[in-house]
Amino acid sequence: MSELERITEEYMSHLRHVEALNKIVAEYKKQLSEAVDAEGEEDDKGHKWLQIGPFMLQKQRRQGNKSLNIEAAEEWAKERGIWEKVSDEIRVLNEDALMAYVYDHRDEAGIEDEVQNLYKEAPVSYAFMKPVEEATYDY
Repeated sequence: MSELERITEEYMSHLRHVEALNKIVAEYKKQLSEAVDAEGEEDDKGHKWLQIGPFMLQKQRRQGNKSLNIEAAEEWAKERGIWEKVSDEIRVLNEDALMAYVYDHRDEAGIEDEVQNLYKEAPVSYAFMKPVEEATYDY
């Protein structure tokens, strides 16, 4: 057995073990979270606490930021007659319109090459995938 084959087998063995442990930990976390919800006491900040032996379990209260109801605010501004003062026009390039223009002017020498030069090359990256048995892999 080669060194790389041994490392791959150990890697797969440990990976299976980690996956099994993650499932167990997730189930424990779910059960403890439910216990804190059911039996925990809320502090002045809205966090829930539950003491289990020497451990203090906590569910932290988290609240997102308020967000403006755009539709209601737009309607309100229009009703007050201030829509023009509080709205902006944002101009952006419409790639479909650009491609339609190129298509309509495709007889113009070099236009397609000019537009192709406007595109940036996409970066290439690689992801290391979990090894699979050759017998079960479809190339």
